[in-house]
Amino acid sequence: MESHLPVDLVIDILSRVSAKSIDRFRCVSKLWESILGHPHFKELFLTQSLARPRLLFTFKANEELFVFSSPQPQNPRENSTLVATPYKCFPKYFPTDRCTSHRRLVFLQRGKTGRVVFNPVTGESITLPKVKATGIKISYLGFDPISKQFKVLCMTRSRYGTPDTHRILTLMETGKGRHLWRTIQDSRNCYVFTGDLGICINGILYYNTYILGGYFKIGCFDFRLEKFGFIKYDKDMKPLMLTLFNYKGKLGVHQKLMGERKSILWVLEEDAAGEHIWSKQRICILPSIVYPHKFVGMTGTGEIVFSPHTCCYPFYLFFYNIESSTATRIHFHGFEELKHHPTSVLTSLDFVEDVQAKFI
Repeated sequence: MESHLPVDLVIDILSRVSAKSIDRFRCVSKLWESILGHPHFKELFLTQSLARPRLLFTFKANEELFVFSSPQPQNPRENSTLVATPYKCFPKYFPTDRCTSHRRLVFLQRGKTGRVVFNPVTGESITLPKVKATGIKISYLGFDPISKQFKVLCMTRSRYGTPDTHRILTLMETGKGRHLWRTIQDSRNCYVFTGDLGICINGILYYNTYILGGYFKIGCFDFRLEKFGFIKYDKDMKPLMLTLFNYKGKLGVHQKLMGERKSILWVLEEDAAGEHIWSKQRICILPSIVYPHKFVGMTGTGEIVFSPHTCCYPFYLFFYNIESSTATRIHFHGFEELKHHPTSVLTSLDFVEDVQAKFI
């Protein structure tokens, strides 16, 4: 191929293959190794990956973490079966109580101390320093699209009536500088639901919270300005039954009605004065086969995704089209090695593969 195809064409072709294939292609020749290691190619590969997001599956079996990925269907009706490929298996010391992913990184945490950020494609990981504070701690990974930096927000609910202290850490390029927590001056006294995973959209983190004094609100944190804010729920929302998600670049809220096969989708809009208003976007009457499953989120093409609460074999997801009110079940192969192990699973949308061995 090297003697017949121009280098620019080779680069374009290679930028469209999977990250797992990139590892194999490095061994083809010195020329290909040079191409695949060049910063220009790595940036081009990331750009292509952003245009073709993937599904990410994280399984916890026997205290070990297994990570798989598959293409994210653009038209689910054309893909009744997909194959998920494994990344690396991570050792038992990796914290796995809470697992979230954003863009190309995965964030793991356990209890008060363990926090690890890793790139499942390259296998590179960073263990974050401990936060020296008492009380309940909960952390979130976010990305500032302006500075193109990943940051971790650690919120601490203090005890004994003392003010809450929140901290932030900027993930620096590997080998450059130290990762240190900085105290945020704009701290707010609130209770963050420990089970809430939050959602980061365009550099803004949204999470469910309880304001001391008896008020439920959506907390928001701007990763660029490092400022907090709050958004009121609509009067018809039930705070403890809501899941936040990305609705085509806006904050969406999924509300499941207990005892009914209905789901309500809310979208956060702004009026002419710049005030936040909620739009009841859609009331979905879910098929009986879909309703018991867990809401995952929405793809960029507008399909709502539902996943089983626990790992099952064969493993499948439901893609629900809100325009046609139809559901498509897609089976995923590749998890057979975990079949005889009790596992929990987290399904994430819009994962982006990146072959750069760095965090910014």
